[in-house]
Amino acid sequence: MPLRGDTIQLKTRPLMPAFGIEILDVDIASTDRETLSEVATLLFRHGAIVLRGQSLDQAAQIEFTKIFGVPAPNDYPEWCDPEYPEIYVISNKVVKGRRIGDPAAGLNWHTDMNYHHNPALCTMLYALEVPNEGSDTLVADVCAAWNALPAERQSQLDGLMVQHSFSKLMAKRGRQPTKEQLEALPDVIHPLVRRHLHDGRKSLWVSASIVIRGIIGMPEPEAMGLIDELIAFATQDRFVYRHKWRPGDILVWDNRCTLHRGTPFDMENEIRYVRRTWVRGEAPQ
Repeated sequence: MPLRGDTIQLKTRPLMPAFGIEILDVDIASTDRETLSEVATLLFRHGAIVLRGQSLDQAAQIEFTKIFGVPAPNDYPEWCDPEYPEIYVISNKVVKGRRIGDPAAGLNWHTDMNYHHNPALCTMLYALEVPNEGSDTLVADVCAAWNALPAERQSQLDGLMVQHSFSKLMAKRGRQPTKEQLEALPDVIHPLVRRHLHDGRKSLWVSASIVIRGIIGMPEPEAMGLIDELIAFATQDRFVYRHKWRPGDILVWDNRCTLHRGTPFDMENEIRYVRRTWVRGEAPQ
């Protein structure tokens, strides 16, 4: 399905009928700046992009990430590439007796860096090794979920404000945040219904309850019940793209209009090795 962008034409095919595209016949390592700029345009238009068969070293992945914006630092430096701290390693691989990455990142539905004042604009995963089964990445189109709600329900939700908490996330993971982390990442308040900066479309911008303290002005049990209800609604199969990984795949999603999660795999007998980069975005509106 050819799709004309701002300046050039790239060959694409949809990931779902109305969400996401696979970009065909583009080699990120060797293509020109104009093509890369069009790739970024297509991400922000479609919410998620896939490019298969890529071969990038760490420096090249960071340069590709810069097409979408300024790479953001990671909050867990122990799993970052020692020479490229912008790269977070997601892996159960053991090298010289040491696990090189986070073995089980992101198994709950969430949007990245939502506990920051300026959450992630987009997230990039680049797969080097993948299991034969499992470790799929699911990406939910929360603009479609919002549009599927009845007008009365939209009116009830629009304007609600949600408290996002890094310290709660750390506690749920059984970790003790450092003093520096607590000072840098206090709880933040973001809208439940987010407007996309590029075209104003609305999304049902929820995230896993492990990082949510509540909804402003609502009793906690009611608020958490609502969060769980909305995540269940927004992650129905009709809104979700399931990415089946192959080595060399790049998957990028726009966090302003999606939720995502990983799926388990047999970590005792299979290897996953993925490099993640992300770009910091604007404060949600």
